[in-house]
Amino acid sequence: MAIKTKELHAKLGRRGPYGVDTGDLGFTGTPGSVFVPRDAPSPAPVVGWAHDWTKGPQYYTDTLKHLASWGFVVVAPATDRGGRPNHQHFADHLSASIEDVLQARLGRGTVRADPRRIGLAGHGLGGGVAALLASQRTDIDAVAMVFPTETVPSAAERAMLVDAPALLLSAAGGVHGEDARELHLAWRGELVHRRLDKAIETGLVERNSLVGQIGLADPDRRTQRTVRPLLAGYLLATLAGDDDYAAFADHEAKIKDTVPVTDEMLAEEAEELISSTPPLLKLVKGFTGG
Repeated sequence: MAIKTKELHAKLGRRGPYGVDTGDLGFTGTPGSVFVPRDAPSPAPVVGWAHDWTKGPQYYTDTLKHLASWGFVVVAPATDRGGRPNHQHFADHLSASIEDVLQARLGRGTVRADPRRIGLAGHGLGGGVAALLASQRTDIDAVAMVFPTETVPSAAERAMLVDAPALLLSAAGGVHGEDARELHLAWRGELVHRRLDKAIETGLVERNSLVGQIGLADPDRRTQRTVRPLLAGYLLATLAGDDDYAAFADHEAKIKDTVPVTDEMLAEEAEELISSTPPLLKLVKGFTGG
């Protein structure tokens, strides 16, 4: 299994068998992009993508094309990009964009999105929004959260309502590890949580921006090369139902540069964190319950 998984991981690190047509979501009344696998079997599974804080689809173009090349219609609205986005509105826009694409003939007119196979994925804030939307729709078949951050209303609190299987990716030493931990512990459906040893939480962003130039974003190709095959493999296994990639949906499978995270591991880490907390802070936490 280890050798096979290694070979599949390498394969998924390359573009898939389909060319990709890129379109504008403007026809739906919502700004954004749609990526369509050219000449793929139709209807094709659809993935709604949610961007991180202040970003948009253009910061994930290569990642979204990568997913489309493996046979997924990828829908990526470019809304709620301000410094203080409304997270529920973002989830609503993502949901509406998926519905609009389900009604359209895409690409060169030969591919449609499959209403029976709908997935959600997102990065950072978008990972939290994907979880939030999954708690509000009953037709979601898979969720992928890449270095997710908390939302308002709370994605972690809503996670206990989600039966869909999910992939959760966190970064070793990342500043949002607690957000990932809360989602892990609350998720009701089957969860695969992998911690990436050498990833940067902001590293999935592909372009420099003004925010990036002042140190708040750090495009990192190593992170992108690690995340893309994990996303593609998991969605192929769960959303597309391709048994060849079942290992990517197996929480016990060993995959390069990742560590499977278990409930027991999180419990041990929590105990270590409490034992290392300064005495005064322990006292304060004791009174506040924090």
